[in-house]
Formats: sequence, C-alpha cells, structure tokens
Amino acid sequence: MKKKILTLTFLLAAASSALTAMAQKTVYNHVFAPGEGLVNRTETQYREEICLNGYWDFQPVATPKDFKYGSGKAPALTKPAEGKWDKTRIKIPSPWNVNDFAYRNLEGPDHRNYPSYPKEWNGVKMAWMRKTVDVPADWSRQAVRLYFEAVAGDAEVYVNGQKAGENFDLMLPFSFDVTDMIKPGQKNEILVGVRSQWLFEDRSTVGRRILPGGSMWTNNINGIWQDVYLLSVPKVRVSDVFVKPLVSKGVLEVDVTVSNTSAKAATVKLDADIYKWLNLAGTDVNSAPVPAWELGAKLLTGKAAAQTVEAGREHTFTMQIPVKEGALELWSPEHPNLNAMLIGVTADGKRVDTKYQRFGWREWTFDGTRQCLNGKPYPLRGDSWHFMGIPQMTRRYAYAWYRAIKDMNGNAVRLHAMVYPRLYMEMADEMGICVLGETGNWASDGGPKLDSDTFWQHSRDHLARFVRRDRNYPSVFGWSISNENKPVILYVFMRPDLMEGQKKAWAEWRDIVRANDPTRPWISSDGEDDGDGILPATVGHYGDLNSMKRWRDIGKPWGIGETSMAYYGTPEQIAKVNGERAYESMLGRMEGVATECYGLIKDMREMGASYSCVFNMAWYGLQPLPLGKHDITAAPTMDDGVFFPEYVEGQPGVQPERMGPYCTTFNPGYDPSLPLYRPWPMFEALRAVNAGDKPAWSEWAEADKAKYAAPKPVAAKQQYTSVVFVGDMDGRAYSALDAQGVIFSKKVKDPGNSLIIIDGSQPLSAADAAMVRKNTAKRADVFVWGLTPETAASVSAVLPEEVKVDQLKRSSFLPEQKSLTYGLNNSDFYFCELQQADAAKYTIKGKFVDEGDVLLRACRTDWRTWNKRAEEMKTAAVLRSENECTASLAVIARMQHGASTFYVSTLTDFANSDKGFNTLRTMLATAGVACRELQVNVKEVFFLRDNHLVFPVASRDKMSQQGDKCTLDFYVYSNRPLDDLFIEPNVPKLTLKLKATEPQLTVGGKAVKIGWKSNNETEFKEIPLKQGWNKLTLTIPAKCKGGFEAHFKCDNRAEYMPTLKAAFTNPEDK
Repeated sequence: MKKKILTLTFLLAAASSALTAMAQKTVYNHVFAPGEGLVNRTETQYREEICLNGYWDFQPVATPKDFKYGSGKAPALTKPAEGKWDKTRIKIPSPWNVNDFAYRNLEGPDHRNYPSYPKEWNGVKMAWMRKTVDVPADWSRQAVRLYFEAVAGDAEVYVNGQKAGENFDLMLPFSFDVTDMIKPGQKNEILVGVRSQWLFEDRSTVGRRILPGGSMWTNNINGIWQDVYLLSVPKVRVSDVFVKPLVSKGVLEVDVTVSNTSAKAATVKLDADIYKWLNLAGTDVNSAPVPAWELGAKLLTGKAAAQTVEAGREHTFTMQIPVKEGALELWSPEHPNLNAMLIGVTADGKRVDTKYQRFGWREWTFDGTRQCLNGKPYPLRGDSWHFMGIPQMTRRYAYAWYRAIKDMNGNAVRLHAMVYPRLYMEMADEMGICVLGETGNWASDGGPKLDSDTFWQHSRDHLARFVRRDRNYPSVFGWSISNENKPVILYVFMRPDLMEGQKKAWAEWRDIVRANDPTRPWISSDGEDDGDGILPATVGHYGDLNSMKRWRDIGKPWGIGETSMAYYGTPEQIAKVNGERAYESMLGRMEGVATECYGLIKDMREMGASYSCVFNMAWYGLQPLPLGKHDITAAPTMDDGVFFPEYVEGQPGVQPERMGPYCTTFNPGYDPSLPLYRPWPMFEALRAVNAGDKPAWSEWAEADKAKYAAPKPVAAKQQYTSVVFVGDMDGRAYSALDAQGVIFSKKVKDPGNSLIIIDGSQPLSAADAAMVRKNTAKRADVFVWGLTPETAASVSAVLPEEVKVDQLKRSSFLPEQKSLTYGLNNSDFYFCELQQADAAKYTIKGKFVDEGDVLLRACRTDWRTWNKRAEEMKTAAVLRSENECTASLAVIARMQHGASTFYVSTLTDFANSDKGFNTLRTMLATAGVACRELQVNVKEVFFLRDNHLVFPVASRDKMSQQGDKCTLDFYVYSNRPLDDLFIEPNVPKLTLKLKATEPQLTVGGKAVKIGWKSNNETEFKEIPLKQGWNKLTLTIPAKCKGGFEAHFKCDNRAEYMPTLKAAFTNPEDK
C-alpha cells in the first residue's frame, strides 16, 4: 500500500510540475497572421477559393554524391517514392529549413519557429510536398487555377499526376490553369517539387546567384513560404486591373484585362462602381492589425463599351472616369483615404464576374529636384530594413513597424532587398506610410552573377512581375530596381568592364517599369546614384556632406537610402562621435549613433532631400525584445518564447508554433509584460530631427567627447629598485615584459622597494611561494600576471585574501582612474578589432576582490558578437551578451596589506599590438617599473598576433611610389632555411597574405609566384626563406595602398611562427 501511495504522490507531483511549466509559458491566443483570403467577399457570387494552407506530406530528396556545388548545374529532382514520405508533416506555408534561419548555434536571436520539424530538414536542398484536396462538384462549370503567393526555389507543380507548370522566382506569385487536370467532386492530389536556388549557384567567375535572391531570408530558405490557393473563377473574367489616379487631370483611368477561357467568343461589357472604403479596424494593439472594413457611400460610376473577346484570348479595356474636385478624398500619410472599385463583367448579356480593387486617389510627380504628392512638395523621411523571417510575416509586425515610423515623425519605408509580402503594402495603404518597393536584386554580399545572361533575364522577368503585382497600392511612391550593384562591380569584383552590362540593364529596367507603371516617376537604384545618368532619381548610400552636395547637384529628386554607422559601426568607429563612452556598453554605442543620425538627417533636410533614411530604425534603433523570457540572464531554451494556439487547417497566413526571444524588436501584443517597442537613444534622436518643419532640440544633437576622457597619466615619482620575475622565462608574460625593456633583477635586493611579478599561468612552487611570503613580510609588492583557474589556489597562498576565478572571455575592458590604470581610457583597453585571441579568458572574485580595489573591469558587452557579424544576428547577440553576463567583471584588482600592495590580473594576450604595447608601458610607468628606452618606433613593430606576424600600419608610410606602383622593402628572419624541401618531410610552409590586387614579391631578388587570389586578396605560399635575415620586396598597385594589410602565417607548423621576425631595416647592418 505504501508503494502505491508513493507512486501516486510521484505522479501527482509530476503532473503538478508539468502544469506549472505550461502556466509559465507565454501563450498568445489570437491569430498570428490575421488576413483575408485571395477572393474578396464582394466577389464570392462568382469566385470561390480553397485555401490549401495546412498539413502537407513532405519527402526530402538526397543530393547526389557526385553533385559539385558552384558549378551552376543543379541535379535533377527525382520523382517521389511511395513509402518514403517523412513521418512529420510540414505546415504550409513555411520553409522546410525555417529553424535554421539566423541560428548560428543560437548566438543571437531565437528563430526556432517550428520545433516539431526534424533538424535533418535544415540540410535538405530538394524536396517534394503533397496535399490531397476535395474539390466541390459544382466547380466543373468554372475555370480552376492553382495559385502560389511565393515559393523559394525552382518549383515544378503537378495536379493528379499531370504537370501544371514550373516557376523559378523566390518571392513573387504565380498560378496555373488546372481546369483540365482537376477532378471536381473527387479527391485531388497537388504535388510540388522544389530545388533550392543554392543548387544552381555558379562560382565559375564573379558572383554566384543566377537570379534575384534577396538578402538574408529568401537567400537561405527553401520551400513554400506564402499562401497557396485553389481558385474557382469564371471562364470569362477579369484577370488584371490597373488603376491610374491622374489627379492633376481630374481623371481616374482604369485598365481592365478580361480573359476568355471558354470555348467561344463573348461580347463583353464592363461597369464600375466606386465606393468609399471604410476602415473598421480596432484601436488596441491586438485588434488594430486585423482587417475590418465595409463599403461606404457610392461615389462614382464608370463603364466601358462592349468588345468581342475571342475564345482563348484576352482584351484590355480602358475606362476614363471623370473626377470632380472633392468627389474623391485625397490619399496622403496624414489622411490615408481609400476607395474600392467593383468592376462588373457582362458577357453576352449575362453578368458573369465581379472584381474588387482597392485604390487611393493620389498622384506622385516631379518638380525639378523635388518630389510632389498631389501637386505639393512632399519630403519623405523613413526607415529601411531587411526581411527577417517568420516574425515579419504578419500584419501585426507591419502595424508595429509603421506605428514606430509614425512615432519617430516619419512617413515612409523602403522595403529593402526583396519583394515583401503584400500585407506590407496593404497596411501601408491603411496607415498612411509611403513605400519604396525594392526588387530582390541585392548585391551587397557579392552574390549576384553580374556577368551572366541568365541572371539578367531572370532580373527582367522578376522586375516586370514585381511592378505588376504592386502597382495598384497607393502607398507605393516608387521603385528601387537594385541595390549596390555598381559598387560591388567596381570595389568587390573589381571588374569595371561589367559596367557596360549594368548600364544596359539600368536602361532596360527603367523601361520595364515605365511600360508597366507610367504613373510613378520615381525609379532608382539604391546606393548607385542615378545609374550613371540613366535613372530619373538619385539615391546614394553612406555619404558625408560632400556626397550629399554631389547627389543634390546631379539635378534630380534625390535621397539617401542608407546612412549612419548604426548597422556596422564598431565602438572604435562610433568613438569618433562620442568618444570613450562608445566602448562602455551598447547604450553608450547607441548614444553615439544617435548623435550621428541626428546630424545626418539634419543635413539632408537642410539640403532639400526628397527622401531621407538612416539604416536603420527597426533593428538598430530599437532593442530586440526577450519575448516570453522570464529570466534574461540565461540563454533561451525551448520553454522560452511566445507560443501560439493549435494549428488550423486551411487558414490564410503562417501559423508558427513558437516565436523565440530576441527575434524581433516589436511586440504587437504577444507578451503583455513588454512594450510595443523599446527604443535606443537613436530612436529619440530620429523623432527630434524628423519633427515638423525643422529639426527639434535633442539631447543627442551634440556629444561632449571630453566628458568621458581620462586625465593624462602620471608616472610614479619613485621607481622600484628591483623587479623579480617568478615563472616561465619562455612564457608570454615574460616575453611581453621583456619586449617593454623591463629591467629584471635575479633576486630581491631591497624588499621595501621591490616588485615581484608572478607568472599566473603556472602553479607557484613551494620554494617560490616561500620566497614571496618572506619578501612581502618585508614590504615587497606583488603583481600576478595572467591568473588561471589552475593556479588560483597556489597563488592565493601568498595573497592576503583568497582569490577565485570566473569564466568570462573578453577583449574590451573599462579602467578605473586610480593606481595602475590612472590616465588610461576605455579605448586603450579595447582590443576586439586588433586580435582574434581573447585578451582575458577569466575574471577574478573572492575576498581579495571584495575587500580590495578593482582597477580594471571586463566590459559586460561582448563586442565580438557585434563587430563584423551578420546583420540578422548581432543586435540580439550583443544585447544577450549584456543580459546573460553573470560572471564577476574584475580583471585587475589591488589590495593593500600592511606596507605591501598586491595586484592580481587575468589579462594575458593584449600587448601584441602598438596599442596594447603602449597601454602596458603606461601601466608600468604608473606603477614605477623601470624600462630601458625603446630602440624602435612601436608603430613600426611587426607583432605576433593570433600566431600571425602582422605588418604594422606604418607599412603604408614606408612604401615608395613610382607611377601607379608602390614598393615596400623589408627584412624577415628565419631560424632555419625554408628553400630546401628535402630537409624534412614537413618543412614549415610560410604564407604571406595581403589585401591588394596584382602584387609582386621577391625574396633575395628572386620572384615568388602567387599561390592563391580572390577579388582583393592574394597569398604567396611556401616562401623560400634562407636561414638568417632575408630581404623581401613587395610591389602593389598604388590604388591598393590605402587599404593595404598583410601578415605571415604558417598553417602546417604553428610552433614556427614565434621564431619568425621582421623589420624595415636589416639588423645585420647595425
């Protein structure tokens, strides 16, 4: 009986624990992606839809073993095999590799939206998806189309075993006529095969992508990622509508294309009724994004004369509807008035179709260098951002983003680097946001294959389809046809010969836009000026005041699509704006960005820019939010995040299972404990600078750099008479101090005026410990260099209090203005951009720290998670580094005990650069450690860093220039010959890697062949040094001098590198 009671108690406890865990989860009990279907409710008398979203069977297809990535030849997609369908079904719409997006070992945001998907799916490059659907019997009288909003990859579609068609675009809708394939009144099989665009990539020359791939999202996902519908439509129907609001002429011009897929010709008439569109959406965060509307009063009518439309053909009717002043209210960001047009189709005297089209009565025009809305100059101030996956696939995100844009006194958005889902335009129409639509022709990663005819053809098709999809949205003010192709051609590919092809493409793209949309004059290429004069608008990227003047003086409406250091600026770069404050934390960095952004937008406004934008507010001006995270000091787990209700079959929109912490900066109601957004100072600066007719006051308008600067360092008045080193004389500690010229004594001479430096990388022997205790009893001071967990106990034995070690890797530190670190700045202890090795792997704690003084703290912010990291990762990663840092921060601490001073440090690798060298030298001088005078300029020293012998910045100054060439002479010492490969099987293979094109290298006058090269980097491999000092001469193009960097490395014998030396003068000549 006791056993049964114990078992029951255990079960009840387990059940209680499970219920508690469930109760702690944040659940959002609303539809994640509210929306309407493809068939509008005013059309349902003649049109029907079946939303095919839901569970689909999934079958991965293995990539053949002989497939070679980068060849440009994708493997064939073999047919699915029965019995091979995965036991897990995929939830369409969603990419099958969705959980891999921005994952990177969960370093930053948590995008694991579908935990039920097997991890193996992330590596799948080809797959089949299958859905069985019941089709109503009465659909036999109609035409049937299979419609996809977007599929990422090369798709081939089958209906009941018959091929319906193919599509290769990652972002745009497509449909097939499947009338003759479908079986009304029966079950029907839809089969979709997809091959990842990655399989088609061609790395034979420059670039790799053979079609517009977008940026971080569509570039990486595979599969059906937007809605799928089966449509029943009339055989004589409206297949396209283009509304052209010609406000200045008082005319509403409407092109209506009617398709006749019946077996006989039809006499077709059109009529149009125009109504006021009334927005009934709620006002709270949960209801505001949910579509709710009704038609108001009828405002206008129109009609088109009868025309015969032959069987199997289509005809475009044009209606010219006069609009008297005041008959239609103007659309603008301040007053986003909308209208709805119901177009009726009569064929052979019978009403056969009704088509709904929403529009706005507004007109964009140019007046000299100004863009006008409804006849008046209308400057646009906005935001721009990449698409970041599932969190952005909902009207809720668009609502929150546009709300934030309005809150910062903005009125526009550039939907950057890909064709966004329609919902973004729909919400912009309703909320009053002006949209610059952009193609997926994004070159910033060097990805587009800009020397490929295939790429150019895909680009033309992509652009035409994009413009036709979005041309009826009143919020769209213009078209951005590409992003940074030109700078990539010139500065990444370094192929100016490709500019002729690019110029031809600009002209073709411009003409494609005008042919499909003659109503919007704004056509631009972001970051490419005005396309060498070809495009009607000028858009630059990342320019200073002189750049702005140049763009303005082109004489066209102009703007800046991306600017500020918000997305790339490291603390060292931001410090140019707000000094030492930039190194302290992400907040300190963002204060500097705020000041920079204020100044940039202010300059743009004063110079008359039609369009101004920083890059960007949504991801850098706001903080990633810890959605559903109760303990922000711990890394996200699968119990964290926001969870959604049970999956619903046949519902429009994505239905994620979960949204993880830090995956978005917006919280449109998901987590009641968090605000809609949490701004950085950058947001407040943008709100002020965008205000009213002129910028408003802001605390971020200027930065006081002197406020955070340290005082000048002061050298000790009295120096130690003896400095004794205890530890490994071949170790890093001794080498660093010896390089400084520290004058060591073999033994303590005057204990009261002596310093004992202990190498903390090695346990302290009993004899050394006894010597230290003996001399500290006589007032000697002690400095422990590079304490580790393994040595803490033995070192603590000679300290007045115990010291313990915490795990924390950092290369950025914040000094206190006292003792050793007096007069040193945050920048003096910032090594993240200099070296890969961590300057400290540990911090210290314990009574020694608690009762002593902390002189140097590790920066809570791990700047390594920011600098040069992927955009989709770093904002979340750096914020998490601050939130999740629970270790002690002390790196150098001091304790006074009697007449002795004890210092403990965990710093190790930091003195191997001119900055670190000078920082250590200042600390030694402040401490009173005597050093010999340096024989060389530290800026000319070749430092061993990350086991690379690194050329100093002074290398550029040492170059001599003749014509278009620069030459650098230098000397390299090797302790052994490298020019005789028969000496031993594994002779060190020395490589010189440099940033320069077309370099030449000689050793002792003999030329060395290039071993490897890319667009802007070169390697000379197996450099044949002789034993002793060798003269090397390096020649590079003069244009490469400004960006020159170089280092020696040895991949096969790491132990060889510390023996290598280099100098600009031959030491043997002295």
